[in-house]
Amino acid sequence: DAPVEYESNDSMVYDAKARKAYLYGSVKVKYDNMNLEGEQMDFDLDKNVVHATGVIDSTVTEKNGLTGTPVFKIGDDTYENDTISFNFKTKKGLIKNVVTEQEDGFLTGQFGKRNANGDVYLAKGTYTTCDKPHPDFYIAISRAKVRPGKDAIIGPAYMVVADVPLPLAIPYGFF
Repeated sequence: DAPVEYESNDSMVYDAKARKAYLYGSVKVKYDNMNLEGEQMDFDLDKNVVHATGVIDSTVTEKNGLTGTPVFKIGDDTYENDTISFNFKTKKGLIKNVVTEQEDGFLTGQFGKRNANGDVYLAKGTYTTCDKPHPDFYIAISRAKVRPGKDAIIGPAYMVVADVPLPLAIPYGFF
């Protein structure tokens, strides 16, 4: 429905037979109300899917040793993650190790899935109001449904303080 604008600082390789494009070096992609930035990306032109990831850097100790990890912005929502696959037509995506800010809190998830409505489903995550990269306290969440700008509904969860799980479990929660 709209053109896909993209640029990279290093290089672009196009595989005409497979109809895939590979971009390297500070890649920026803009489509409609979506922006995606990362160190390397590949496009499947037949499936309308972009896959973005950071690159391994031995000098980086946080972010799983990756640098140039993707930052995905759609509308007013921003998601920082290790890896993302996003379909331009269906507006669905899969996210690995996502971090997003919702109102006054920070929500993370080891795995995430975004549907066409913008709802995000997370598995193995945390919720905290602490803004440190490694928070002092958080609620460990087995799964969650996040409606950006509206609410978050979590499944079984428990409180963790200073990396010590407390015997305080909740079957569900609503933020």
